[in-house]
Amino acid sequence: MFEFHGWAVLRHHTHDTEDAEQELQIEKLFDFIEGVDSEGVITRKIRNGLVSLEISGLHNHRQQYVFDLFKKIAELLPGSYGLLYIYDDEDIGKNHDHSNEFVVFKLVRGHLIQEQDYYLSPYIPTVEDNG
Repeated sequence: MFEFHGWAVLRHHTHDTEDAEQELQIEKLFDFIEGVDSEGVITRKIRNGLVSLEISGLHNHRQQYVFDLFKKIAELLPGSYGLLYIYDDEDIGKNHDHSNEFVVFKLVRGHLIQEQDYYLSPYIPTVEDNG
């Protein structure tokens, strides 16, 4: 299973934001979202000048669009920040085994950085029982 939960505050700059440039980049991001969110798992919010989004869902297998969304945010809106939690029971590679843990991606200053999860991992027995 591929489970994902994330949020991001969308900002073009870390401090002063040029409204026209920010609006242009957010429009580009929303166009990108329209092309990848066929199941409606991404929620966009605008409230009191804060533009944010949330993503949450579950697929049978890894879906690249989840990662691509956060990479696109980092590219278009480098002042953005947020977190993406991924649980993928098939994530076993040559040098890693994340099949029993969440992996956290930190979005900050135009970078998406993989971090270790200390709150919900190991998945079994922290979240689920071994059954």
